[in-house]
Amino acid sequence: MKKLYLMRHGHAPTTAESGVKSDALRPLSERGRADARRMAAELKRRGGRPALILHSPLVRAVQTAGAAAAELAVPAEVLAALDNTRPAEEVLAALSERAADADEVLAVGHQPQLGELAALLTRQLFDLRPAGLVAVETAPAARLLWARNADELG
Repeated sequence: MKKLYLMRHGHAPTTAESGVKSDALRPLSERGRADARRMAAELKRRGGRPALILHSPLVRAVQTAGAAAAELAVPAEVLAALDNTRPAEEVLAALSERAADADEVLAVGHQPQLGELAALLTRQLFDLRPAGLVAVETAPAARLLWARNADELG
């Protein structure tokens, strides 16, 4: 994997607002779906061409990944390590193992896990808001390419 794009799930209402019983079941709002599509289009506009989308098993991340997959015309699959319970080093190892043969990968997950992963790779902190993206070149050495939040697109 030469490039890794980290995308936080789009906006999701609270459990009470969405009428679900657990955090894992919270769906995206309409704004969340629209922002996920807009950020995937922004990724494409900036030259990003992920071959695969790996995402958290939580509903809002599954839906974000689905919106991005439709925009980017690439497959999406669950990667359990993106469930927001594991340390950044473990997530990076799981991503690297699953995506060893892909040049570019989009990972969709949650805060603080994605922020910790971005910080591990770039040694920088990010204000990664819903549907925000961080683009990292991972090889030959990790470095930040760009970062953008959905509300910054206008």
